[in-house]
Amino acid sequence: MMARSGRHACLAWCFGFVIAAPTAHAGGAACVMAKYQGQTLDYALVVGKSHPVEAQEAAEDELRAKGYANYYRNLDVMRAQNLSNLDNAYVIVIRSEFEDIRGKPRSAMGCGFSAVSYTDAELDAVRDLQAYFWGWKPDQHGYRVERKFRY
Repeated sequence: MMARSGRHACLAWCFGFVIAAPTAHAGGAACVMAKYQGQTLDYALVVGKSHPVEAQEAAEDELRAKGYANYYRNLDVMRAQNLSNLDNAYVIVIRSEFEDIRGKPRSAMGCGFSAVSYTDAELDAVRDLQAYFWGWKPDQHGYRVERKFRY
């Protein structure tokens, strides 16, 4: 009985130690879009930061430097669409230009990350685009790959 309770005490202590151990992010990436009235104007993709938030801030700074912080009467939007904390990843950026249900021209982009393959990164990019432009349908509106690389 004594050995059993000692073993449980050790397991509880060891388990608590593992949970309390700090986690460190070694990699970070962010894809930030500049948008205005249903159009995706530009994007910035930053990789290699120690945390995705640092990558997001760097991407936003890159778009501000291009003039998107005050595109038109401060009505533009910078949105971090996809973040990754993968140390190494396949990355795909897609773009679609189409007409909405009212016949107005629209453009949208999506970014995808995967530790496994370009195919998985492309599926993530499609999911990302749909999440931020819910009226977009890949089979109806189509898309093209803007950028494809590994980090």
